[in-house]
Amino acid sequence: MTKTNIFKMELYRNLNDRAYIIVISVLTGLFTLATALGVPLLKGAGGHEIQPLLYFEIPFLVALFIAFWAFAIIYPWHLLSTDYNNKVLSLVIASGVKRSNYYFIKIIATILTNMMAYFVIGILPVVILAGFFNAEFVSFVQTFIKGFTMAEGWIILLSLIFSSISSIVIFYFVVIFTKGKFWGIFVYFGISLGLGVVVSTINYSMAFVGTQTMSDSTPFFWLILV
Repeated sequence: MTKTNIFKMELYRNLNDRAYIIVISVLTGLFTLATALGVPLLKGAGGHEIQPLLYFEIPFLVALFIAFWAFAIIYPWHLLSTDYNNKVLSLVIASGVKRSNYYFIKIIATILTNMMAYFVIGILPVVILAGFFNAEFVSFVQTFIKGFTMAEGWIILLSLIFSSISSIVIFYFVVIFTKGKFWGIFVYFGISLGLGVVVSTINYSMAFVGTQTMSDSTPFFWLILV
């Protein structure tokens, strides 16, 4: 079995997962509905008739983003762990495919499938917003593009890419370690939280040391100036 065939097999299976096709369709419809209901609010419509819509829209959006956050965690976990649950992994490895190659192909297929799902969920809300707020949308796109002509924009982009790759590696490591068990999601959260605390502590310590160094060196610079 070639790498291309494995990749096609993974994509075909991912894109024909009926349960998650339904979930993606429901999320697409709900986000589209939330966007359509939010257009009058964004246009600044006033009056007592708009207040019930405002009271409905805010909790609706909060619930939607929580649902999307859960989907963004559970869906890739499902795609990565499904081979452990249906015993396909052992069959593929037994057919002569290297385990490392299979893992790499599966990660790429999972990333691509998730990007396609996010695109489907977001395309209609973006089209609606672009249609009703054309000038603001064009201005936002221009500002976004202009931001990446500066060094800071590329630093942010590279940081996001590195962070995403790190998350994917940790994610798949936990899938392998727990053999696809659902409780492994909580292990992933624990590891991510722990790493976040460590990184934040290191950044804070470096900032503190840098501040102290500058403070200690200030009298020396004053002596030079004097």
